[in-house]
Amino acid sequence: MSVLSSLTSIDSAPDVARRLILVWQEPESRRFVRIGSLDELVDGRYAFRYCEGVTSVDGFHPLAQFPDPAVLYVSESLPAFFGNRLMSRQRSTYRGYLDAIGLDSSFDTPMEVLARTGGPRATDTFHIVDDLQESADGRVVSRFLASGVRHVANSGDLMRRLIPGSRLMLAADPKNPKNPRAQLVCVEEGSPVGYVPDWLLEDLEALRSRAVHFEVVADTVSPDAQPHLRLLCRIEATVPIHS
Repeated sequence: MSVLSSLTSIDSAPDVARRLILVWQEPESRRFVRIGSLDELVDGRYAFRYCEGVTSVDGFHPLAQFPDPAVLYVSESLPAFFGNRLMSRQRSTYRGYLDAIGLDSSFDTPMEVLARTGGPRATDTFHIVDDLQESADGRVVSRFLASGVRHVANSGDLMRRLIPGSRLMLAADPKNPKNPRAQLVCVEEGSPVGYVPDWLLEDLEALRSRAVHFEVVADTVSPDAQPHLRLLCRIEATVPIHS
């Protein structure tokens, strides 16, 4: 991996084609904290940098692959920390995996797969969040897999009635014993089928607060897939453009 010095000491920031946010869950408070960003650059390289103030986050220690919080790390290929969160294309289940997250083999770029799945691993509490930034015309489009599907009664039967494009609703679940900020993903008549992933809640709330149009629809429905792959949701929003 090649390393550039901190952003303040180079002539110009690299041009970014796509950005994902790395979040970490504090083990004690269970709060999700932005730790850094992974950029896909327009020249095909990748760049990772920590968020400002990361050294003051209780309990967090810099990652072994990125030991210096003040450095912008640039590499020719996807850093292993992120690459290890992707399913191998050699696995026999890979084709079905792509179908469940609404991709075909011509669009399964590492950044797109990570954005749609969150790149979870059983061995840590890191998650990857799509950067919900608007395009030049104010549109925001992003996707997430509904979580907690197997814990919602009758979710399978309800999903079988969904088709791609079906409108979904988000409903607060303040009595949720694990997270009072939890948001249910519901079909239009209000019956829940899953949850918004906890690590997405803060960014989603921020987007909704500034959007003039916001909706969530079923992007891909796979009721017979593994629970965490059964419902891919698509966020469509429009935010004001400031000149």
